[in-house]
Amino acid sequence: MIENIVVKSSDWRDSDLETLFEDEEVHFTECDEMSALMREIGVFSSANQARQAGRQGPIPKGFTDNYKASKKRRIWIWNPWED
Repeated sequence: MIENIVVKSSDWRDSDLETLFEDEEVHFTECDEMSALMREIGVFSSANQARQAGRQGPIPKGFTDNYKASKKRRIWIWNPWED
């Protein structure tokens, strides 16, 4: 089960991954919308279902800690940015 997610198009370094996730498995995504990400990692069978469940909008910038993807599943997302 995928729990640690990194937005591939954002600006990150290998040392960021080591600090945040240590030796845990990490999933890299090209998604920029939360509904598409939820479908990609298998929480919902379609992006439309994810939107109907309120998982919509852009993936938040920065580190999203313990995001409630569904009733039984929590994920961590790293989407770094610079101001």
